[in-house]
Amino acid sequence: QVQLFKLVTEHYIATAEPVGSKFLVTEAGLDWSEATVRNDLRALEEEGLLTHPHTSAGRIPTSKGYRSYLNDIVWADQKLKKIGREKLEQVAVTTHELYKRQLAKTLVDLTSEMVLVTESLTSFYYTGLSSLFAQPEFKDVEEITNFSRLFDQFERCVALFTDQIDTEVRCFVGGEHPFGERMGVIAIKFGSERDEILAVLGPERMDYVAHVPLVIRAAELLKH
Repeated sequence: QVQLFKLVTEHYIATAEPVGSKFLVTEAGLDWSEATVRNDLRALEEEGLLTHPHTSAGRIPTSKGYRSYLNDIVWADQKLKKIGREKLEQVAVTTHELYKRQLAKTLVDLTSEMVLVTESLTSFYYTGLSSLFAQPEFKDVEEITNFSRLFDQFERCVALFTDQIDTEVRCFVGGEHPFGERMGVIAIKFGSERDEILAVLGPERMDYVAHVPLVIRAAELLKH
């Protein structure tokens, strides 16, 4: 079940497609029968780690499932890819505020998510909304509408979220943050007073393993 859960979660993160027992047996090369896999998927669903959307026979992770998956990752082993490091380190502009904005835009290019960075204690800058809405989750107009409503109170959401963030990068899923139950957030504090925020917002399905090293390096660069 541990192996099945990991396979379902990582395949869904990569494809946004629900995962069925037939795929797991034929494509993932598991040496188990479909009946055995179906039983174990059902057990994982009963534990609240997986669910199946609408009438689909395939499974996807729940918020509880994502939290379990993230808790099992050894973050110290996740390395920043060379291309990501180079693109972040190539950012060079004249003022600190412009530097923050350009770094945020570079993170959008690298993650295809939305990025938020504080510009002062009372204001913030975000970019990448079109990248966020290009994700498969937002093919549903209702999802775009639900997330768009947040922008009427986005400043309040950021203020509520500030106390949850630390100088060590953290991942938040589902109800752990105020930006919507189907969203995921990676966030970190930086700056001389450790009161500035850098955050990546995306679907709950986003690739945390790839994005976390990028956020860590970007925060390191923003310290200077």
